[in-house]
Amino acid sequence: MLLIIYLVISLLFSIKTKNIIILNNSYYNDEEIISTANLEDYPKFILVNKKKINKDLKNLSLIDGVNIKKDYLKFAITLDIKEKKILYYKRSIDEYVLSDGSSIPLEDVKSIPVLINYVEEKTEKKFIEALSLLENETISMISEIEYKKTEFDSERFLLYMNDGNEVYVNISRLENLDKYTSIVTKLNGKKGILYLDSGNYFQIKEK
Repeated sequence: MLLIIYLVISLLFSIKTKNIIILNNSYYNDEEIISTANLEDYPKFILVNKKKINKDLKNLSLIDGVNIKKDYLKFAITLDIKEKKILYYKRSIDEYVLSDGSSIPLEDVKSIPVLINYVEEKTEKKFIEALSLLENETISMISEIEYKKTEFDSERFLLYMNDGNEVYVNISRLENLDKYTSIVTKLNGKKGILYLDSGNYFQIKEK
């Protein structure tokens, strides 16, 4: 009996990882992730350490974490990547702001809005938290972000959209921007200013 147990354990320790599946990665390709996780040699399956892989992958600036599953029947490892969002380019520091509040230099980033003026630190932190909850598709529709506080509203922003429209919104109502596409489809191609900061109404631009 002991011999059988020994042989089974020896077999398990000798089997290498047969397949590595990467899910939900858009910023890094599979090869980069496998290399960073030190899995390029398809190590012995039973020795693969989930905590170490998670720690190694967090060294990549745009990865927030990873859910790791080991399939003991197929000897396969699945890495379900959780990425940080790139929210906007901050012109004043020449870096991109991420959903965790950090900022890093990046190259060749497309469809990301530009923050064109100064935002008070406390307000910007709240803005980042609210913006990170929006769909990526919504964020990609914004061209520029301008902080436009008033004496009545210190959390008010003006968003310049890629389609030529402008949107006034404050942080507490920023989530309504996810409805932008459904709103503009009802405007029959008209351009103007959408006020989401105080009600929901559209002002057509004069030609």
